[in-house]
Amino acid sequence: MNKNNQEHQAILIKEVLETLNPQKDAYYIDATFGRGGHSREILKKGAKVIAFDFDQQSIENAKKLFSKEIDSKQLILIRENFSKMDASISNLKKSLNLEISGILFDFGTSTDQLMSKDRGFSFEAREEILDMRMDDRLGVKACDLLKLIDEKQLANMIFEYGGETDARAIAKKIVAVRRRDPNSLDKVGTLVDIIDSVKGFRAKGKINVATKTFQALRIIVNDELSNIEEVLPKALKILQESKAIDKRLVCIAFHEGEDRLVKTFFKKIEAENIGKLINKKALQASEEELKINPRSRSAKLRALAL
Repeated sequence: MNKNNQEHQAILIKEVLETLNPQKDAYYIDATFGRGGHSREILKKGAKVIAFDFDQQSIENAKKLFSKEIDSKQLILIRENFSKMDASISNLKKSLNLEISGILFDFGTSTDQLMSKDRGFSFEAREEILDMRMDDRLGVKACDLLKLIDEKQLANMIFEYGGETDARAIAKKIVAVRRRDPNSLDKVGTLVDIIDSVKGFRAKGKINVATKTFQALRIIVNDELSNIEEVLPKALKILQESKAIDKRLVCIAFHEGEDRLVKTFFKKIEAENIGKLINKKALQASEEELKINPRSRSAKLRALAL
């Protein structure tokens, strides 16, 4: 594995290994592969990984970085949205004696995607198209939403999914720009300028003033919360049907909406005596990890044993 992959920092590695508890030769699903940071640590335990990612760039990188593990069948890569994992696992079972021991979700956007200069995730890529699709097979880009959604709906979306308190003012300015020059909304820089004009110097902190609005658009474009709501029961069913012993379901959330879905689902499963919470409260990054990787500050890990 090359230097770039080694430098990539997966979130809550210690906590993931403790709660997922990977065993030698057992199969685990990494539903959100990204750069493979979590999968790499699971593989080191002698376990086998079935990895999902709908980002073609992630799949291509993985083929290079994990070629040995892929050739030895320790790692199986699938380019698909994790919400379709049930169909993919059923397919694999036709040719493999497959019993799943654990499933891991890391709902955070990968650093590669956020820093990509040609996909509309980065605030700095002012001249790039405001795309934000993690899967380029999806039809609607973020700029399309800005051109189509009415002002009230746009404001509600930015507030609900981004937690942006200036959502109404930002939506109003977006619509004003849309009336004058709708095609200008294709560019990242136009949205950044709109947000800057609203937020100005009132917002001083560690995160860029455009972060919350960009987050809201990314979540909507990729239908992230609906995908989580859809996949959790599927993941549970896969584990329930497995003959493996001591099965685990582990989720890392970064956004309040994501964490709420996981927390509610896990509490329901425990109340029905189907599974047991491994930790009553969500695990968060240690002070040591926060110093090394500031991105981990909003991460919350919840785990369920079946």
